[in-house]
This record gives sequence, C-alpha cells and structure tokens, in this order.
Amino acid sequence: MTFCKTTNAQGTSKKDACINIRLDLLICLFLSLSVLAIYWQVRNHVFINLDDNVYVTANTTVQSGFNLESVIWAFRFEGKDKTYWHPLTWLSHMLDCQIYGLNPIMHHSTNLIFHIANTLLLFLMFNRMTEEIWKSALVAALFGLHPLNVESVAWVAERKNVLSTFFWILTILAYIRYCDKPGVSRYLPVIFLFVLGLLAKPMLVTLPFALLLLDYWPLGRLNFNRPIHTLKVFLEKVPLLVLSALSVYISVLSHRHLGLIKSTDIVPIMLRLENALVSYIGYIIKTIFPYNLAVYYPFPESLPLWQTLGSLTVLLGSSLFLLLKSKHIPSLGIGWLWYLGTLVPTIGIIQGGLWPAMADRWAYIPTIGLFIIFVWGGSYLLEKWHCIGWKPYLASVALIFLLSVITWSQLRHWETSLTLYSHTLTVINNDETIHYNMGVTLSELDRSEEAIIYYRKALDIDPEFHAALNNLAYEFGRLGDDTRAIRTYRQALRINPKDKNIHNNLGTALVREGKLNEAIEHYEKALQADPEFASAHNNLGQTLLRTGQIGAGIKHLIASFKSEPENQTTQKSLIQAIDFHKQIKSAAQEFR
Repeated sequence: MTFCKTTNAQGTSKKDACINIRLDLLICLFLSLSVLAIYWQVRNHVFINLDDNVYVTANTTVQSGFNLESVIWAFRFEGKDKTYWHPLTWLSHMLDCQIYGLNPIMHHSTNLIFHIANTLLLFLMFNRMTEEIWKSALVAALFGLHPLNVESVAWVAERKNVLSTFFWILTILAYIRYCDKPGVSRYLPVIFLFVLGLLAKPMLVTLPFALLLLDYWPLGRLNFNRPIHTLKVFLEKVPLLVLSALSVYISVLSHRHLGLIKSTDIVPIMLRLENALVSYIGYIIKTIFPYNLAVYYPFPESLPLWQTLGSLTVLLGSSLFLLLKSKHIPSLGIGWLWYLGTLVPTIGIIQGGLWPAMADRWAYIPTIGLFIIFVWGGSYLLEKWHCIGWKPYLASVALIFLLSVITWSQLRHWETSLTLYSHTLTVINNDETIHYNMGVTLSELDRSEEAIIYYRKALDIDPEFHAALNNLAYEFGRLGDDTRAIRTYRQALRINPKDKNIHNNLGTALVREGKLNEAIEHYEKALQADPEFASAHNNLGQTLLRTGQIGAGIKHLIASFKSEPENQTTQKSLIQAIDFHKQIKSAAQEFR
C-alpha cells in the first residue's frame, strides 16, 4: 500500500494519520457500547421516592413542560422544595416531561445518554491535550464504568450531576481550542459553556482552578521563567473566577432563602473539618475498593481522634510525595490537586439540608484526578520496572471487566425504592433517615404493618423524629386504630407544633372520630403554616360543609381547586358543594 510511506508537510505518515483516526473512532465505539451494555438495565428502573418526587413525579410545574410560567419558576428562589438554585437542571427535567411525560424509561435514558457523552468527551479531551490515546482511553473507561458513578446515572434526581459535568468537559474542550489560538472569539465560548455548567450545578465553581492545573500539565502554558506570559495565563481566569464567585453568592443566597443552611450550633465547625479529612480518604478507598456503596452515609455525631489524625497524616504525606514527584511526573501532582480541589464545594464546611458524611455522586468529577494518577503514574512505574508488551494491556482489560461486573451488580440495587433501601440497610443500619424512607416505601405499597416496624426503628434511633411519628400515626389510621393515631399525632405536634402535615392529618383523624369542630381548628392551623396548602383547603372545605357552613366550605374548596386544578377529588367535591348550595337557594326561594 503505497500511501503508507507518504508523509505530509509535518512529517506524519498518512497511514499513521488514517490509523489514528480509525483508532479514535473505534475507542469511542468501544466506550459507548461498553457503558451502554452495563447501564442498559436502567431502562427497567422506576422513579424512586428519594428526590425523584421533588424533581419530577410530584412536581406539577416540571410536569407542565416548557411554558413561560415554568421557565420563570426555574430561575426563581421561591416554590422549590428544599433544593438549591440550578435553573438549567429544572429546564432539563421540564424538557423530558414535555417529550416523554412521566415515562421513567426515558428519564433514565437521558441520564445515561449524558453519562455516555461525558465518557466520550473525557477521552477526546485527554487525547487532545496529551496525544496519548491509550492512556486517555483508560481514564475514560474508568470514569464510564466505575461503580462509584452509578448513583449519578441511575438516579433521575441526579440529572444535575451528569448535566453539569457535560458542560464542565465542553468548557475545557473550548478552552483547549482557545489555547491553540488565543482570541476573544475563542474565549467567549469558554465563558458561555461555563455559565451553562454553573446554571446546571454550582459545584463547577472550581473549574477555573482546574484550568490552571491543566495549564501546567499537560498544556504546558505555565512557565514561571516567563513571568509576563504566566501572568497573562492567570489573568485569563479572572472572568471565570468572577462567575464562580457570583455562583457561590447566588447558591448561598438561595439556601438561606429556603432556610437550608445548617448552623454551626447544630454541626460544629470542628466536626465538619474532621469529617472532611476522613471523607477525602474515604473517597479514595471507595475508588480503589468500591464496596458497601450506599445512597446515604449519615453524618457522624463524632469521629475517633485516630481517624482524624490518621487521615490528616495520609493527606499531608501523599501531598508532599506526589507534589515532589510532579517535578519529573507532573501528572501526579496535577491529578492529586484536581482531586483535592474539585471536592471542596461538597466537602461539608458549609452544609445545607440533609447533609451526609459523603456521597458517591460528589466523586463524579473529583475521581478523574485519581484516574490520572493511576494511569499516568502506573505507566511510569511499568516503564521503570521494564514491564512492557501485552501485560499492561491485559491488566487494564481485566480491571475494566472487574469494575463492569461490580457496576452491573450495583445498578440492580437502584431498580426500585424498595431494592435501594433494602440494600442500603445492609450497609447503614443505624440511621433513622433510611429506616424512615423504607417505611414510606412500604406505605406506598400498602404494606402498613411492615411500614410501622420501620417507623418505630427510626424512632428508636431518634425519638424526636416528628415526621416518623406523623407517618406512624397515619398507618395506625389506615389500620382503623384512630384512637392511637390521634394520640401519636398529638405527640408529634408536641415536638413540632407548626408542622402543617401533622395538623392536616390529625384533622382528618378527628373527622373520622366525629370531632368536627376540633378538626376545623387543626385544618386552620395547617393553613396558617401554609396558606396555599391544597389538601388542608379541601379537607377544611368538606368539613365546613358537614357543619352547615356552605359558603365558607365552597370558598376553601375553590382555593384547593386553584392550587391543584387537576385534582379530581377536589373537582368532585366542589361540584357537589355548588350543586347543593344551588338546591338550598332554590328551596329557600320556593319557601318564600
């Protein structure tokens, strides 16, 4: 084949160029099919009752799809149920609902598509920067098939993670293009893609620092012997840093607006720092040995001194060793700093909502740094030990196969809420939240007696868990024991006297006992806590009708209808009430 000897102006063989192009495509095809094959089972998964309801299944605004009102809502602070500001993620879920409705297969498929895209883009990114195709392919394969990333893909509510990472990598690719030929026209796409990433999830605030790391290696743009050029490289990040600061400000503001930020009186700052140190080591351990992965790791009440000091020693020792080695193997220091830096936003110094000790999903981007260390550092060691030939490739294939098997197994736990919590309780058995969620799941399956067992287990761990008391009382009511239900509701109100759900549920139990006036008082208290509480309006309206207060009852039924116009129960009650009111008026006129 004569073309194999021909060279172009740069001295590159056309055959080599042809092979490289084909190899790129083959690797992309392999990565796509591998990830698709392992994750294909998510098409059989359903929505789970942990945040999927907040983002999709119980969110009527998201389900309405794209319209002016929903788009405005996505950018507002108000109307969100314990979630921070990430409007692009909301728009993504709205688009899914507009196209697919509430078909869980397609919502899961969207997450999977983004994960495959992220895997391919990661390969293209490293191959473009390093021109080391096999190492780049291995990093991408580790990312695409590692069990630690299952949570980000198999959980519909974690769309924000795969979506923001998509823009994270696209921003870096745009930045690489800018580095080839700096100019405003090439810098603007960097800013635009970065803004989109921040709108999907504010965790991307560390990206400007990651770009500086890449400037050192593998882009080689930081040369401290050329101070003016180095200063220019730093100044390029100023607009991105300003955007990061703005994103942090908006995120904190949204958390404060919703009352989600935890005070240091609740979780002391020293405990947060100790947990951060232990978590850094924990993520490394789970990356190397991905076992006992769970959807929730409860935040500790305290940590043994040996764990904190041991973690600090390992981190300092590893940092010193890898940074010293980075003089000869820069990938080691860059990978380590990537890992340490990109975990900062989720390491727990600032906490909001139900904050875990650590979370698998938070390692989605940071573990890329560990993969860099493993691949480039491992390659250096193999060369030093003169281990060449087919053995490294065989070892890599064996590793990928092993991770794929573990990932396949881990995915099975995410099939339903029941399978998820059943597995989690084998890993974490002393946390009230998981027992509570298991109770909720069993209640949804009409398995009240089993649900009661788990609510009681949650209360054994935390006797002040008023939500568990509320649900326990509800199950008593479903089983026909209204006396015990009312007693338990009152116990829950002593803990949290302003909980709208407890007041509403207690009112319903009192109605069943025939105590209508007392029930009305609790419905009114529920509405004091939330004037737009549709269920309380409906219940109060129906109860007022039973006491003969027709006008007031219709008023509350109308308020319930306005809040939930698609609620058929409310529609039926309102129609019946209006018809009844008309009949009374007609009868009164005839009497006159």
